[in-house]
Amino acid sequence: MLEFQNIHVSYGKQSVLTNVHFSLTPHTITALIGRNGCGKSTLVSCINGQTPYRGQILFLGQPLSRMSLRERARKISILPQFLTSIPITVEELVTMGRNPYLDIGKRLADSDKTSIANAIEQMGISALQNKMLNRISGGERQKAYLAMILAQDTDVIVLDEPTTYMDMSYEAEFIERLQWLKSSLHKTILIVMHDLTSAIAAADNIALLDGGTISFFGTSKDCVQSGIIEQVFQVKRHSYEENGTIRTLYHSI
Repeated sequence: MLEFQNIHVSYGKQSVLTNVHFSLTPHTITALIGRNGCGKSTLVSCINGQTPYRGQILFLGQPLSRMSLRERARKISILPQFLTSIPITVEELVTMGRNPYLDIGKRLADSDKTSIANAIEQMGISALQNKMLNRISGGERQKAYLAMILAQDTDVIVLDEPTTYMDMSYEAEFIERLQWLKSSLHKTILIVMHDLTSAIAAADNIALLDGGTISFFGTSKDCVQSGIIEQVFQVKRHSYEENGTIRTLYHSI
C-alpha cells in the first residue's frame, strides 16, 4: 500500500538514509525501530514532503511527489513526534482533521460533523471535547491528536513516537486503540517506536533501521527469532508464556 523504494537522504555530505526499501502490508501495524539518531523521524518527514529525498515513495503505485498536498492528505495522515499545545478546544483540534475535504469556505458538511463526532467517541475523549488543549495532560493530548487523525479518515496512518509522553496505562490503552483501528476500520499503520518490548507486542511487522538503511523487515516473530535486536541495540531478551501467549521483553545488558 505504502512503499519506500531506494530512499536516500543527505544533509550536505552526511548521508542519513541510504537505499531504504520496504513496503507496508495493508491492514497491518508496522513498527519502525532503530537507535536514536538513525533517521526514523527523517523518513517520516520524507512522507509528508518536508525533507527532500532521492528514490520514490508510492501509495498504491502512485508517487507521493506527484500528488498535491490536499490529495496526499486524503490518503495518508501523519502525526509528528512533537505536538504543540495550541489554545484551542479538543473538538476544534479534531475538526482540523477534516480540512482536506472542506470547500474554499471551510464549511462543515453533515458528513464532516459525523466524522468528527465518531473520532472523538472512538478515542474515548468525549469528556474532553470542550476542554482547552493546553490544559490537559500529555497522554490526553496525544489521544486528542489521534482523534484528529481519525477524523482525517485516511487509509494509511503514520505515527512518530506517539507514546513518548504516556504512562504505562495510557500507552496500553493507546495500543489497544491502534489494534482496533487495524482490525475494525482496516487502517494500515506505520508507527515509530523507541520501546522495543512495546514494538514487538504491538506490531505485526518490524522495520529495523540501522546505519541509515533497513537491516531487517519482516514479522515481529521472525524479528525476535533472528536475534537482530540484541545485536543492534546491545540488549538482552527474555521470553515467557502468559495465558498461552509468548511474551518478549528486552532490557539493558
